[in-house]
Amino acid sequence: MREGATPRVLLVDLSDSPTPFVVVANARKISGDALKIVTLGTVNDVGLYRDLIGAGASDYLVKPVSREALASSLEREGATGAAPAWLGQVVAFIGSRGGVGTTTTAVACAWLLAEQHQAPTVLLDLNLHFGSVALKLDVEPGSGLCEALEQPSRIDALFVDRAAVKITDRLRVLAAEASVAETLIVDAGAIDALLYELHRKFAWVVVDLPRWITPAQRIVLGAANRVVVVCERSLDGLRDTVRLQTFLREYAPQCQLVLVDSGATAERAGIGRAEFEKAVGRKFDAVLSHDPKAAAAATNAGQPVPVAAPRRPLAREAERLAVALRGAGIRQKRKIFGLTIG
Repeated sequence: MREGATPRVLLVDLSDSPTPFVVVANARKISGDALKIVTLGTVNDVGLYRDLIGAGASDYLVKPVSREALASSLEREGATGAAPAWLGQVVAFIGSRGGVGTTTTAVACAWLLAEQHQAPTVLLDLNLHFGSVALKLDVEPGSGLCEALEQPSRIDALFVDRAAVKITDRLRVLAAEASVAETLIVDAGAIDALLYELHRKFAWVVVDLPRWITPAQRIVLGAANRVVVVCERSLDGLRDTVRLQTFLREYAPQCQLVLVDSGATAERAGIGRAEFEKAVGRKFDAVLSHDPKAAAAATNAGQPVPVAAPRRPLAREAERLAVALRGAGIRQKRKIFGLTIG
């Protein structure tokens, strides 16, 4: 498919996959609606069948598969498994370095998508020990997220309704504050199931990712429609921006990369903007001001920057970024053989 082949049928064995929904959704994103995607697995469950169809599969067959069952599936007309148009968009935020304002930006954009653009939005903080999304919005994160990520069977629509903390009528938050002494074993399948439930319920799923790359982070990046990298224009920041670009091209080719200049100053912005853009091979999609007063006011008030400091430059720039994330203003990527690259 990467070399231009246009198969009519794709067989996907999900037997050993911890993330069947992400696998199917990614295959559907790359192939479009015309391709028939027949999935195979070992679990005989009607709920799993319905969820895979919802994620974009054309059919699901339980192994061992007889010749007759496979022939019947292949002979059915049409792809029939095109992903529904109402599935929400997943936007992941990650910083090229720590302390560049990634969480502040993610919180502001999530609030703007929910309130100014009136779209149901959920903000997911996957830094389970040291995340600050709940702190910045002055809410108690609860323990439901940690428990669910260790026990995927608990994740369903009812869990989302109970565990997500209401910020406004259109904005919810899923976060945790696990004990520093606690070692969490996150099941990769739990992230897959959680994202599936979230993007069925919300128009926007905004994910604040910690900088380290774990299996859970890989799943989020693999499922993301857009990945926002908040860049520090230092030598370290340049190196890590390039490394993240390389990683995303290989492991998340379906996503649209959005580069944001964090607006840091002094030694954290030692490389000029033009020089930085030349080194990474593209221009910034958005630029944020170094505005510690606005960030401090928002943190102290437990509110997003557009609410706590609406007249500050940072608030206006966050508004422009939110508009860009909705599709207006982000430079279109080139397409080769139907694959989006950048």
